[in-house]
Amino acid sequence: MKTAVSMVMLIGLTTATTVHAGDELFDDASLFGGDGLIEQSTIDQVDLAQDFLTAGEPVTVTGSFAVTAKHSMVNAASRATQTKTKVTAGGVISIDVRPQPAYRLLLKTDYDVNEDKASIGLREGFVDASFLDQVYTRTGRQTLHWGAGVYYSPADLISSDRVDSRAPEADRKGTDAVKLHWPQATNNYYVYLIDDQKGHYDVALKGEWLLDSAEVSVGLVAKNDGQNSIALTIAQPEPWGKWYGEYVLHHGVLSDALDASADASDRSQNLLQQATLGGSYTLSDAEDYKISVSGQWYYNGLGYSQAHWQNNTSQWLVLVAAGTVETYLAGQMYIASSLRWSDMYQTGITTSLTHLYSATDSSYSDSLGVSYKFADELRLSFKLGNTVSDKLGQYSPSGPQTSYSLTLSILNYQF
Repeated sequence: MKTAVSMVMLIGLTTATTVHAGDELFDDASLFGGDGLIEQSTIDQVDLAQDFLTAGEPVTVTGSFAVTAKHSMVNAASRATQTKTKVTAGGVISIDVRPQPAYRLLLKTDYDVNEDKASIGLREGFVDASFLDQVYTRTGRQTLHWGAGVYYSPADLISSDRVDSRAPEADRKGTDAVKLHWPQATNNYYVYLIDDQKGHYDVALKGEWLLDSAEVSVGLVAKNDGQNSIALTIAQPEPWGKWYGEYVLHHGVLSDALDASADASDRSQNLLQQATLGGSYTLSDAEDYKISVSGQWYYNGLGYSQAHWQNNTSQWLVLVAAGTVETYLAGQMYIASSLRWSDMYQTGITTSLTHLYSATDSSYSDSLGVSYKFADELRLSFKLGNTVSDKLGQYSPSGPQTSYSLTLSILNYQF
């Protein structure tokens, strides 16, 4: 099985030098929060059976290209004001090969060129196969996504590229894995073998069920390092929007526990919990406006109840260097909220405001975005960001900081 994954990866790596998510640079939805924030689903991102049912030409080449000019400024109390102007050309090329109805090869590559460097990288590269139109497999680098959370998603246990709360809709890099999909009417069952990049595989199982209009899933993950996890998710669409929840229970976590003095201790035999609850409300008029409000609460039991990065900074840095503590989201309590007005009165103007808050260290990040779409080929975007904390914080690791960027995107071309 390891050989099969390696063969698919070799195809892409012969052309890849640096992985870079190129097309998100040109997507206003990634910058300012798109409708995907309202329409997230617990259902696995790729339905392999549906992929085969919608098979088209034997060979299809699609992609995108855009040129952007971006001017940015960062003003932080800890250092001098920094300004930068950069012109970038890039996009995505996707090659979809279907020699027979039961087989498929897909390569998806990001590329960009600017005054500093040129890069090309494989985002996805996999082989699909169908067995008796009952079981579908995908082998290679592929986008994997569990969970329903928008800004925080503890149930997203198997992806190598986790959700970034500051850019929740940004395209994510693929994960090297083998995936088996067994669809049964409105229910789906999956088995995964996931490359841990250390010569071994983690194993995951997942079931998805449609109960009335609610999407419910249960996932199990057994990692080669001894950590085991179970994830429960629910997503319920409503006439006014949607609400969702996730609960995750871990055993065998390798990162250390910390007491009030930041002294470390083993917690691999403890049961640790994570949970999140969120939702969205949309008010729309077909001709004049679409206004959406979303919010999410997140309890992170893998994080720490005290802000050691502020209170015991020197010892914290030693632990981070040793790799024995949680650093991705180090706190225990987070809140996110956003407000978005799309295509204001059909003017082509979209505005958004996002607030991210860490209750553990009282740091927060605010961002205001305004974009104007002159035409499909021409867009102008402005973004203002502000991060605040009394000391070094989760959302302001360099202290209080203000930034802005102005981006002009031209020649936005899809093929």
